[in-house]
Amino acid sequence: MVASLQRARGRFGLEVRQRGQVTRMADLEQGGCCRLLFPRIAGAGVEAATVNISGGIAAGDRIEGWLICRQGSDLLLTSQAAERVYRARPHDAPATMTLTCQIEPDARLEWLPHGTIFFDGSSFNRRMQVDMAGSAEFLFLESRIFGRKGSGEVLSGLNIIDRLSIKRDGKLVLEEALRLESQSVAKLLAQAAVSGGQCSVATIVLVSPNGLSLLEKLRVHLQAPEYAGFAVSAWNGMVVVRGLAESGWLLEKALRGVLALLRQNRPMPSTWRS
Repeated sequence: MVASLQRARGRFGLEVRQRGQVTRMADLEQGGCCRLLFPRIAGAGVEAATVNISGGIAAGDRIEGWLICRQGSDLLLTSQAAERVYRARPHDAPATMTLTCQIEPDARLEWLPHGTIFFDGSSFNRRMQVDMAGSAEFLFLESRIFGRKGSGEVLSGLNIIDRLSIKRDGKLVLEEALRLESQSVAKLLAQAAVSGGQCSVATIVLVSPNGLSLLEKLRVHLQAPEYAGFAVSAWNGMVVVRGLAESGWLLEKALRGVLALLRQNRPMPSTWRS
């Protein structure tokens, strides 16, 4: 008989509104293992950092979140640190995380967490749905670390389903999906057509009325040697950057430069500053 283990439940939500020339919190929800912290920042926007007080994600955990950016508001969401997804037992249900976002006209939402570290045997399902106005702006970052190379971790089995859906003015403009169900992850990642042995991967998506104007600057920027594993494409008002690195630290260092360009040198999230 398999012992039943205690599992975490968490929920968070945040609504922001434009008041005069600044953005202010209009509604806040937090419960279970989820908390939101609000660093003091310069500027007119709001910055929030997610905190998982359970110390990581285990199979069977369930986290739900919602974000609403009212017209003209400016919200940046980051995380306190990298999230860790731990080993699951063979018959455990996967951990699940769902997030819904609403971005009204002329508003901006930036989703810039630290990376997600997957441990051997982890099982995780995540779904993020974004519904935005045509004049709004959405910047998304997701970086995944498949085993910490500095700690000698080698992954064999993983069970991951990770989806991002973006609708603009009610029309689906991006459906990004990762499904990784394997018992030979290290061998899979070693293939040149997958990641060439690089264990840290990142995706950046910018959906903005002005996004396409940044394409040529990005291509020039990515010619530097530290971006050998990066590439950029753009279509339909979206810019997508994908990158590979040997470790989570090297990946985050590279991402700082890309994000500085995409964000037009606005200050990095408080928890990212070195």
